[in-house]
Amino acid sequence: MKAIGIDLGEDSVKIVELVQNKKNLTIQSIFEKKLSVQSSQHDKEIECIEFLRSLFSKTDQTQVTFVMAIRQEKATIRKKVFPFSDRIKIQKSLSFEMEEDIPFDPDTCIFDFKTIRYIGNSSETLAIAVPKTHIERIISLAKDFGIDLKIVTLEGFAFSNLLEDWWVAPPLSQDSLLNVADGEIKTQKATEVFLNIGHKKTLLCAKINNRVVFTRSLMWGADFIIQDLVKRYQLPYIEAQKMLQTTASLYLNKSQLNFDDANVSALIEKCLRDLVRDLQMSFLEIESELNANIASVYFTGGFSLLPNLGAYLTQQLEVACNPVNLIGNYMTAPLNSSIPENKIIAQFGTALGIAIEAFKKPKNPALQFLKGDFINQNSFIKAFWNDWGKLLQVSAAALVVLFSWAYFRESFSVDLNEKGAEVISSKAKSVAKLPKKQANEKGVKKYITEHKKRDQEMKALNRVSKMTSAMDILKKISDSSPDKAQSKIDVTHVSIIDDAVKISGYANSPREISLFSTKLTTLSSDNKVTEEPTTLAAVANRVAFSLSFKTDRGLIK
Repeated sequence: MKAIGIDLGEDSVKIVELVQNKKNLTIQSIFEKKLSVQSSQHDKEIECIEFLRSLFSKTDQTQVTFVMAIRQEKATIRKKVFPFSDRIKIQKSLSFEMEEDIPFDPDTCIFDFKTIRYIGNSSETLAIAVPKTHIERIISLAKDFGIDLKIVTLEGFAFSNLLEDWWVAPPLSQDSLLNVADGEIKTQKATEVFLNIGHKKTLLCAKINNRVVFTRSLMWGADFIIQDLVKRYQLPYIEAQKMLQTTASLYLNKSQLNFDDANVSALIEKCLRDLVRDLQMSFLEIESELNANIASVYFTGGFSLLPNLGAYLTQQLEVACNPVNLIGNYMTAPLNSSIPENKIIAQFGTALGIAIEAFKKPKNPALQFLKGDFINQNSFIKAFWNDWGKLLQVSAAALVVLFSWAYFRESFSVDLNEKGAEVISSKAKSVAKLPKKQANEKGVKKYITEHKKRDQEMKALNRVSKMTSAMDILKKISDSSPDKAQSKIDVTHVSIIDDAVKISGYANSPREISLFSTKLTTLSSDNKVTEEPTTLAAVANRVAFSLSFKTDRGLIK
């Protein structure tokens, strides 16, 4: 398996190609494209598009999982506790739980969460809301890059993959990480803070007991210092940037320095005060919210290479601050790159963390914002639903009767897929004797694979877990209907029995019927749509039709 993580920074785009060999992940290649400093945001995007299109033009995308990330500051993150551990239930509860935490309509957001730990049957989580506009932007960029984007994650949480054992499930604990009750005295938790200091911002993650429990984006980066160097010494931006990266240094003792070195050091120190203040405020929040004690601070990122940065931060924050190598475990072979290894270690951490998201397992899944409206985007669906909604609702009501088997005798007022999930869980426990955490679709499928001698009840269970609902098929039919500006199709009857679908209605001409039939072939399991004799009554100036096709619903026969 191979994954490519793309980190879109302010001054460069970084790419990490990560491959899995047996149980190990290895960085296979890295790429960096420096962006023009004086260019507009639009021009920088053009540079990215040209570079990435060229880079991936010969890539076999069927063998690669592409991952990109939303910027941390674009998301709203809150700590939430749920009185259950079922991920589906948590996902369905997020919009309601976060409604008061976001300054906009929950319908305009996509939600996801990361489980910090389980406490009994409860789950402590970091719940995340991202406006759909930001996800749409990422999707648009991916199309411009010419890549088939599979995962959209969040920057800070991707970086946290380098800090914890992402391949294991969240721990089970008796001790909450959240606020301590009034009057209750608990031992403070030793907390490690990790900083990724970049060009225009700093990612901060706090870790307790090998689990990231806090993440934030601080709007401070090396650019603040470069801008001051430009003003102080009347330098071009490129020269000031080169000066910071090569000759500039922090000096705690300036008594023996020459005039220029002392002035540069004082300028850097003055700029760093804003970062120190932001860090101090974040530390206070972590300590109060999590009853934590900041035991140590580690930093990486391009700016981390500044000499004596660790000593300066230690002095100002009054806690040990040291640079850290977060990607060394993934560099098991020499890279074919002109970039020095120390810069790779410092600068490519976020891109590596983004790529790691592709390898995470269901027990600790990747953040994924390609969901909801972004799973199957199609302009025909909304337009057709608006025109044909009432008819489809009537048809759906009739189809419900066809699917009222023994497991569905109760009310069908809830969504069919939701009810199917409940049935899967119930039957998985009673029939397959699966434990609670395995009583889901994945667990059922695994059980069926391992037990080939299935009885009739297990067949029914598998049918529920795999079937495509009637409403799904109706939506796909909606998607396939021609635009009403092109033709006028009136569907009078839809029948779905097992994998056989039959549609009857009227059109203005045989050409319109042919157009509709051609579009329906995309739904057919064998790419065939059959025109059958119709029993519909004749209507003036209209052509009656009856079309049938087979669709793959995953049913066991």
